[in-house]
Amino acid sequence: MKLLQKFTVRDIVFLAVLAAALTVTGVITMPLVMTITLFGVRNAAAAIFYGTFGTIALMKVRKPGALLLTFVFNGAILLMMSPVMFLNNFLGSLMAEIIALAIFKNYENEKAIFLAAGILAPLTLPTSVFFAMLLNGQTALQIVERPLLSALICILTAALSFAGAAIGLKIARELRMAGKLK
Repeated sequence: MKLLQKFTVRDIVFLAVLAAALTVTGVITMPLVMTITLFGVRNAAAAIFYGTFGTIALMKVRKPGALLLTFVFNGAILLMMSPVMFLNNFLGSLMAEIIALAIFKNYENEKAIFLAAGILAPLTLPTSVFFAMLLNGQTALQIVERPLLSALICILTAALSFAGAAIGLKIARELRMAGKLK
């Protein structure tokens, strides 16, 4: 297994364009949930898009670090609004890559892509708690004020993320058959 593979300019441009498209979806969806303080709602709102765009990124650029790079590009834009959102994207995508590559060794198998993209959004949940504790000086129980409802929202986040990964696989396969995603 060759862990470090060179990214071409074409790879980087493709990942940056996907990150920009992901940012546009965030601009549309986040204003709808930004005022909701219930833990996990913001993650759930982004989950389907994270899964979809993460999968498409990895279907095109099947190199370790491609998912991380996509979400660093997306996070760089978010950094201007909130460093915490950047760190959530960075740490979530880093952990997703580490887990998927530890299990599958590379992204040649679509199951590896599905796993990496599917677990990305759920992995942002613990980092959200950590940063909220760090920045607000609250305990985890204070952040997760309604534990049962928050647990259901976390399950919804995972379900939406994996649904997005499945949608991303379908889109990427169709694009590949049309010759648009080589």
